[in-house]
Amino acid sequence: MNHLFEIFILFIAPIIGAIVALFIKRNDDAYFKLVLAFSGAFLFSVMLLHLLPEIYQSQGITAGIFMLIGFFIQVILEQATRGIEHGHFHHHSESNSFLISLFIGLSVHSFFDGIPATHMHSDDHQHSSLLYGIALHKVPEGFALASIFLFSKFSRNKTFIIVLLFSLIAPFGSVVSSFIQENNSSYYPLLLAVVAGSLLHVSTTILFESESGKHAFTFKKILAISFGVMLALLSL
Repeated sequence: MNHLFEIFILFIAPIIGAIVALFIKRNDDAYFKLVLAFSGAFLFSVMLLHLLPEIYQSQGITAGIFMLIGFFIQVILEQATRGIEHGHFHHHSESNSFLISLFIGLSVHSFFDGIPATHMHSDDHQHSSLLYGIALHKVPEGFALASIFLFSKFSRNKTFIIVLLFSLIAPFGSVVSSFIQENNSSYYPLLLAVVAGSLLHVSTTILFESESGKHAFTFKKILAISFGVMLALLSL
C-alpha cells in the first residue's frame, strides 16, 4: 500500500469527526459511540488474529513484557485524557490546564496509533485491515476533541486549527515507524509490542464499557461490536 495514502487516511480520519462536531448542530454523540464500538471490536479482533501472533512468533515471551509496558503507559495517559480515546465525551467547559494535558496525552496516544499503520512485514490484506481499524478509531477522537474545545468556549476556527495539528501526529508516528523499520529493524518488533499493549487497553475498554453504567450493553452496541468482529474475521 502506498505510504502517502496511509498518511492521508490517518490525517483525514480525526478531521472527519471534527467536522461533524463543528458544523452539525447536535449534541447527540450516540452515533459516534457506535462507530467507536465497531472500530474497537474490529481493531481488537485484527490484533488478535494477525498482529499479536506475529509479535509473539518474533519475540516470544519478551513480547508480553513490552506489551505490559504499553498497556500501563496507556493507563498513565488516561490520567491526562480522562479516557476520551475510548468514548468519554465531556459536555462542559474545561480549564486551560486540562485542555493542554488532554492535547498532549491524546497526541502521545495518536503517535502510537501511527506506528503499526506502516507495518511492512504484514501481508497487504492484513495491513489494510489494521490501518482502517486505527483510522476508524480516530474519527470519534476528532469528534470528542473538537467537542471539548467548543464546550470550553473556543471559536470554530481555533478548534479546527487544534484538530488540524492533532491530525498530523499519527502521520508523524507513521513516518517515524518507517524510518525505524528501515534503519533499526531489530528494535521495531519491541516498539510494536508496546503499541499493541496500548491498543489492547483502549480497544478492550471500549468493548467492556456500557452507556447504562450497569454492565449492560445496548442492542445497537452489541450489533456494532458483532459487525466489527465479523469484518475482522473476513480478513483471514
